[in-house]
Amino acid sequence: MSKLKEALDHHQIAYGIFSALKDPAIIEILGYAGYDFAVIDLEHSTVDLSTMEHMIRAAQVVNITSIVRTPQEDYGTILRAVEAGADAVMVPHLTSKKQAEKIVSMAKYQPIGQRGLDASTRVAQFGGINVNLEDHMRKQNERLLIIGMIEDAEAVLNIEDIVTAKGLDLLFIGPSDLSASFGYPGQVTHPVVRKAIQKVIDKANKAGVKVGIPAFKPNQVKEVIDMGVSYLTTPAVEASFLTQSLKIHLESVKR
Repeated sequence: MSKLKEALDHHQIAYGIFSALKDPAIIEILGYAGYDFAVIDLEHSTVDLSTMEHMIRAAQVVNITSIVRTPQEDYGTILRAVEAGADAVMVPHLTSKKQAEKIVSMAKYQPIGQRGLDASTRVAQFGGINVNLEDHMRKQNERLLIIGMIEDAEAVLNIEDIVTAKGLDLLFIGPSDLSASFGYPGQVTHPVVRKAIQKVIDKANKAGVKVGIPAFKPNQVKEVIDMGVSYLTTPAVEASFLTQSLKIHLESVKR
């Protein structure tokens, strides 16, 4: 069982971070630092599929859950991520139940979905003779988490329908895109945006679908937990955290 799934099953808050830097060592460092999960970002970075696979390997070394954020519901990327051994796929801009069901179908084997079958993949031990195909399919369907990102006003409008999609395990709110969608770009704490976020959390929790969100600063952690989230990324992205830390350090040295 993945570290993220274990934490959520035990009603514990899980902590992670988005990873856009193109080096598997970053994932190892995050694991040694004690994070529960890392989001390998293929949407807003130039991480290629080969590097993604090595980052998934690194995650397994340090027992940190690997989540691959794909470019929307792109079947080719989703398939390669799960066949490389990702613990979860996170798909941005989920806006409807129909879209959620399509994503589940892409990522899961029959009888849940229509995922293409290839027994020679990394996740199937490269066609190892000890792998029973039926057991492999069942285990993959059980272990893989499907995460939809709520980033649009349309998604908030459809949230009660979205959370009924069979096979959708978790939601993750993207406050930046959500604020822009409501006409308040960058104003993630605007009352309209805050109300929308709370609606998503409440409706999802009521349906038994747990929700995550970024906590951009440490003092926001308690606030979002009190809103009802179960997992969060803090800081949001390791690249921006590294940039800010180095800048602060350099300024202190110059002083």
